[in-house]
Amino acid sequence: MSPRTKQQFEKIRKTRKDKILTVALELFAQNGYQGTSIAQIAKKAKISKGLMYNYFKNKEKLLEEIVLEGFNKIMELDYGLSKSDKPTDKLKSLIDETLNNLSNNLHYWQLYTVLLVQPRVQKKFEKKFYQFREFFITTMTEIFKGLGSNNPELHSFLLGTHFDGLALNFIATPDDFPIEEIKQALYEQYCKPKRKKKK
Repeated sequence: MSPRTKQQFEKIRKTRKDKILTVALELFAQNGYQGTSIAQIAKKAKISKGLMYNYFKNKEKLLEEIVLEGFNKIMELDYGLSKSDKPTDKLKSLIDETLNNLSNNLHYWQLYTVLLVQPRVQKKFEKKFYQFREFFITTMTEIFKGLGSNNPELHSFLLGTHFDGLALNFIATPDDFPIEEIKQALYEQYCKPKRKKKK
């Protein structure tokens, strides 16, 4: 057999790391962060405990990467912000991509949500939560300004709380969730240009 190339080693390493992250998320969601050990993760991932430490210094670093990966998955969604200059199209694209991402990655977001509501995790990442919220509000405020909103920050906040509530309900009862009808309702509520009242 010929020796493995650098690219092959990198692919193997990435595959193992992704497996560890997937298993750790499942166990953290099922047993809690405190109730899950590195040994349990290694056993379910079918690698040695010693090899685990080649990928993650400790359990805390593993948790950090899982949480940050979730934020990155959301941040990587383009939300249509570069696809159109029209605020209506941008907002419709944001609604579509948010709900489609939730629907297409249901199992992941179910586990991720269970992890995020754990008190220790919330405390550790409260600064990151705040930064993400500020990014969302700032981005949406510019869109609502383009739609002529007389209170763009409030509309941004309301849309954010709408997404939060929809996500929790969808995760709990995905089979009873009329995702296309909800998209249309959000279009009707948020995507129409606001007409300024005549004085």
